[in-house]
Parts: sequence; structure tokens; C-alpha cells
Amino acid sequence: MPALNGLSPKQVALAIGTSEASLKRWCDKGLIRFHKTAGGHRRIQPEEVMRYLRDTATDLARPDILGLPTATGKTQPSIDKARTLMRESLECGDEEQCIRLAFNLYLGQHTARDICDKVLSPAFYDIGMRWEHGQAEIYQERRGVEITKRIIYKLREFLPKPVDDAPKAIGATLETDPYSLAGLMIELALLEEGWNASFYGTGHPVSTLKAAINDSQPNLFWTSVSYFEDEEEFIHDFNELQIHAQESNVPLVVGGMALNNDIRQRINYSGFCDNLQHLITFVKTISKTA
Repeated sequence: MPALNGLSPKQVALAIGTSEASLKRWCDKGLIRFHKTAGGHRRIQPEEVMRYLRDTATDLARPDILGLPTATGKTQPSIDKARTLMRESLECGDEEQCIRLAFNLYLGQHTARDICDKVLSPAFYDIGMRWEHGQAEIYQERRGVEITKRIIYKLREFLPKPVDDAPKAIGATLETDPYSLAGLMIELALLEEGWNASFYGTGHPVSTLKAAINDSQPNLFWTSVSYFEDEEEFIHDFNELQIHAQESNVPLVVGGMALNNDIRQRINYSGFCDNLQHLITFVKTISKTA
């Protein structure tokens, strides 16, 4: 795991397979950003190393220095191939291979958003279909969810930190909805887009989400709806939340597999997103005024 205050030039040089002298020259030329400690030593943040690797298509010689599995960055599978491999790896609980697959794609200049939309989410759909046909067990799906959360947390480590005046977004699920994976993916996609995004977790009463909007004064509120116990109660609660968001001048964006066309026609929202690409397209329309 990289040090909290960053990596030394020697560590970065080993990670990308060059000499320390060359690495320092690149720093001096501004090719790799760094900061200095109180003692005057150069330190480079892991997200800056990742940016350099992605921008220059440089191979990762020592992935272990960045806390990544052995052989990460050595192959770049197609999205379709990665989807199949990810489903197989999630199903059998091979966490190391799952992380390697995600970062092979990320180092190959795929966005974290696309990794979620085109690999992780479809892999879960495939696992669900296999479970329906008796080809997979529930525990395999649940274990895969936990592995995917850790993949998302690992990807988040390598994203640039939001700037001080970045637009703010918060999200959560409503009461009785315990599913967090979509919310974490949305948080990741918004962070990648430069937003100061924070997922507040699952199962919130409307009253506390209204308080969160008041306290945080975000530029965007999101929720993904994967489950509810009572349709009428959900519609009532959601529309109450939307009215509060509208009165607070906060766009409310929603999506989720539990929302069929009938329910969509009975709820109000600023934007409906079927995937992360739709979300980012929507937020670009409001980010200029955020």
C-alpha cells in the first residue's frame, strides 16, 4: 500500500521501470507532479503516477509498489473479454484477478465509469441470470458484491482529489433499500468527473435526506432504486424528497432496476439515468452553473 504522504522518486522509478535520475528529470520538467515534505524530500502521489502511466501508455513494471496485484498492466483485454473474465472471477471469488482485470482496463485508458458500465454491471447481470437458471449460488453473488466494493475503493485511490471549489454531489438510497453498489459506482463516476461526491449509504428515511440536503447544500442529489417494499409508500416518499430538492434548487437524479415505466411516470425528478454515461452527460449540463 503506498505511503499516505506519497511515494519517493526511487519507488516511482521502480514502479514504472526507469532510473531514479530520469524520474527526477521528468519531475523537474513538469512531466510528473510532486510535492516536498517538511524535510525537503520529493513525494509523488499514487494518483499522479497512475495519470502518467495512462497518459503515456507506459507499462507498469512493479504493480506491487502501487498496491496492485502481480502482472497488473501486462495485458489489455477487450471490454467483451473482460466482462466474461470478470463474471467468472467474481463467481469463483478470485479477488486478485478481479482487481487485475479492472486495472488492466484502467491502465489501458478506459474510464472507471466504463469499467462499471461495461464490465462490472454486466458481469452481475450475467451472474443473476445464471442464478435464475440454477447455475450459480446466492452466496457467489453476495461475495461478488463485496469484492466489487473493494475494486471501487481501490479505483478511487487513484483518482485525483477534487479541487476546493468543485461542485458537490451527495447520494443515498431510501428506506428499505439496502443495496449500495450502484451508489458507490455513481460516487466513483462523479469523482472521476471532478465532482466532490459522497455516498451517504443505504436505507434512509426521507426526513434525514431532507436534512442532508439542507446541511450539505449540494449541487446535485442522486439515488438509485434497487428495491422497495411498498410501491405506493415509495412513490409518496420519493416525491416528497423531490419537492424538497426542487425547493432547495438541487437537481435530483434517479435510476435503478426497480423503476419500471409505470413507476417512472408517477415520480418526479430532474433526470433519469439508465447508466453512468447518462449520468455524466446530465451533470455536464449543470456543472457550468454549479
